[in-house]
Amino acid sequence: MTSSQLSRRTQLLLDDDLHRRLRESAERRGISMGALIREAIDEKLSKVQDDRAQAIDELLAAEPMPVEDWPIMKRQMIEDMNAGATSILDTYDD
Repeated sequence: MTSSQLSRRTQLLLDDDLHRRLRESAERRGISMGALIREAIDEKLSKVQDDRAQAIDELLAAEPMPVEDWPIMKRQMIEDMNAGATSILDTYDD
């Protein structure tokens, strides 16, 4: 990425140890600290996206769960949701 492609500036506050480790790592690799931080952010965000995509793929590939009686299960789910909503509302009673 060239500096002409960079359009936003962000300021970070780092403790001395993290700053030293970043500086040393950047020097070993022959890149700026900013480039190192951008790489780390990009890698982290890509991994989070990959993890989410993998979780979705696993859910979609999973075998369907057998449901013996859908109307009963649906009613129980609604009752459970309503009970949760009631308990939340109870916390706001004075």
